[in-house]
Amino acid sequence: MKYALEFIRMLQGATLEGSNLPPETIEQIRNPPNEVLKIEDPDLLLWIQIYIAVGNASDETYNAVRDAIKARFPEINALTLYKVKKAIEKLSGVVGEVTQMCVKSCIGFTGPFAAFDRCHKCGEARYCPVELAAGRKVPRQRFLQAIFRSPEGIIIATPRDSPSLAKYFDLVSGQKLLECIANGTIGEHDLYRNKKSDCWIISPDKRYKKVYILPGAIIPGPNHPGVIDSFLFPGFYHVSALMREGLTAFNAALNRRILSHLFLALGLSDGPGMAMFNGCRAMCGLLGRHKLGCPHFYPALLRPLGDPVPGSDHGDILLSSIPPPSAAAYERNLKLLLSARNETQYKQLRKVTGLCKPTIMSGLSRTLPMPLCFPIDLMHLTCLNLPDLFLSLWRGTIQGSTQSDPKGWDCAILADPEVWELHGLHVERARHYLPGFLDRAPRNIAAKLNSGYKAIEFMTWFYNYVPAMLRSLLPEAYWLQFCKLARGIMILYAEDILPEELLQSKTLLTAAIEEYELLYYARDPDRLHVVRPAIHLIWHGPDQIVQIGAMVCDTQLPIERLIGDLGSEIKQPSTPYANLSQRAIRRCQVNALKAMLPEIDRTRQLADKIPRGAQTLGDGYILLCARDRCLRDIPDIESRAFYDYLAIWEPDLCGDDDQMTFALRVRKWARLRLPNGTVARSAWKEQRKPVSKLRLARCVKFSNAQGELHIGEIRYFCSITKERTVALVSVFGPRDEALYRRSHATVDISEYRGDTSLEVINVKQIESVVGMIPDRVRPQGA
Repeated sequence: MKYALEFIRMLQGATLEGSNLPPETIEQIRNPPNEVLKIEDPDLLLWIQIYIAVGNASDETYNAVRDAIKARFPEINALTLYKVKKAIEKLSGVVGEVTQMCVKSCIGFTGPFAAFDRCHKCGEARYCPVELAAGRKVPRQRFLQAIFRSPEGIIIATPRDSPSLAKYFDLVSGQKLLECIANGTIGEHDLYRNKKSDCWIISPDKRYKKVYILPGAIIPGPNHPGVIDSFLFPGFYHVSALMREGLTAFNAALNRRILSHLFLALGLSDGPGMAMFNGCRAMCGLLGRHKLGCPHFYPALLRPLGDPVPGSDHGDILLSSIPPPSAAAYERNLKLLLSARNETQYKQLRKVTGLCKPTIMSGLSRTLPMPLCFPIDLMHLTCLNLPDLFLSLWRGTIQGSTQSDPKGWDCAILADPEVWELHGLHVERARHYLPGFLDRAPRNIAAKLNSGYKAIEFMTWFYNYVPAMLRSLLPEAYWLQFCKLARGIMILYAEDILPEELLQSKTLLTAAIEEYELLYYARDPDRLHVVRPAIHLIWHGPDQIVQIGAMVCDTQLPIERLIGDLGSEIKQPSTPYANLSQRAIRRCQVNALKAMLPEIDRTRQLADKIPRGAQTLGDGYILLCARDRCLRDIPDIESRAFYDYLAIWEPDLCGDDDQMTFALRVRKWARLRLPNGTVARSAWKEQRKPVSKLRLARCVKFSNAQGELHIGEIRYFCSITKERTVALVSVFGPRDEALYRRSHATVDISEYRGDTSLEVINVKQIESVVGMIPDRVRPQGA
């Protein structure tokens, strides 16, 4: 704790002059250019675009392209790889800062460790002994950090209107940030720092894009970092200095300089990382319980039966009696922890307070109060921890019981290998009915569970498949408990959450947690271990949304995606950490450049490009090929559906025909791009391939003339007139309302009615593409 307090003290007095930056870099930070970046040299722009285009290739690829262009156009100014890198570094304002560290990853030689010649943890020397004997100080290990030398690449958000308190829709709808805005802590030109993606607050549909995620530092191995504060310190020192001094930036919208004071809203990590980062996970004050002779505490509300266990013999706890995390309680606990005089007292107080050290973020002057700036780890909690817990219970593989076999518990519905394998086949077959834009569809969970099953696969399986697929296997009480849990969590993932929906989530989660203990734990001391922290932590979700806004805006998904993305770019296995550091620097430089020069971002250009043969309909709707070559006759049953539509909207086209005599010829289209960017397909083309070769995307949600939502299967699209484009859909029957209500809106089943329910709708009534998975469960006796 002594060193943690020293790091905090040094952050509180941070200055740019004390950050080891060169004087010219500090000058650029304080006096940025007063104009929008423009590249006047066409040759320079060409080589920058080529450098970005071959980003995932080797250096030799760039050199080969350069030589080929130089041979064809000898007069061109062909920049070498070194020169184009230096040009990008200068234009982006992003440079790499190398910091020395212990060769075993124990500490970084920063802050109070800066003067050390040897790691105080493992005793390893800081410098290479051979070089040191020759009079040269060559560090044995380094880690790299991206430093924004100039604020040209910073994305400045135009101040938003006061957010509506009618719903929770973003970070700025959280109570604590609104208080900071109201009391002037966050001013008109202040930037809202989102530590999750190291970017400034921009619209939610862009925040998770690769171009807006800037890795700040790469900490190499070979081991996990020991004193994490020593690795975080260089970046936080720069942030603290700019919080104190202010950051001068050019706002292109206002065409003038502004002075902004950084505000660090949130610090994110996974559960174990959060414990290292801020010293706790969720400061709620719940007293845990443990088994006799076991040091692990579990957040069980109910007192176990049998002989009392010291430290766990307190009475039952009501969730409503647990106080929410507060800054005052955190400060009291931290003060108590710091009063420890020896190692024994420290261990005792650590158990009492739930803290292990003061967080380094306490040294920053402009943050949300501790511990509110550390939200729960929603991604790992809901996508990995909870699915793993329930899967081990349902399969009877959970370990820790000595008095009974989990395979014999009432909840062990998947313990039979045949049942488990059959369920895996149902999951595998369902993947063909999920549209392709819904990312990775769950694979056969029985066969692929131990083969890199992804978080998004667990999420889809756990919250979308399980309520329907296991409703005939799980005992009624267990199924209802799970539906409450699933629905309560699904609300937390919504972008827009109404207050009444948030209250519903809190109510459902409270009931689900209480019922979980009654069903799975049942006050049995031998089953205490099934009450894992994950089952309690999720209960804090609705409260955190009230405090800091919609949780979907601060998940760990972008962090995990960045880790995998950078890892896939490593091209030099012999020096992976050095290569990874260079890839991170390159990512920062290129992303900063794309932010300043959107015209070099091909991803953005391709997203806005209208494909060949497409037809723009307005309002973001675009008809896409394939397109029929000519007008063709359609069956009578389809003609009657068109007659019913045209009789209302285009009666002149019906002429003197009635429904039985009306005939129509149409030219079919296969696909429709919706305003949200997804593509709705049609049975006209999809039915030509076997289902096993598809990810069906022809089921859509649409609204009728009365504003009621329905589900339909698109047969095809066509244009009736130049101004009216329609879709022929087979409308699904009404959903099973009784099952929908009983499952707390987690099971939505409708009957497919085929040709008996054809209807023509305007394509602009289509709102989204949905997945309609065939129901494998049949009523008893059917």
